[in-house]
Amino acid sequence: MTSSERPESPDDHKRFSLNEDWIATIVGLLIFGLCMVGAITPGMIP
Repeated sequence: MTSSERPESPDDHKRFSLNEDWIATIVGLLIFGLCMVGAITPGMIP
């Protein structure tokens, strides 16, 4: 397969792709959720 035959994005060949933007969003929401339920206290934040 040459570079001209390769798809431009992962969606072009129907594969799931989780890039760093989505990973950062999920991690941020997880940290926010932990703060909201009290698992991460203000004393734990530097």
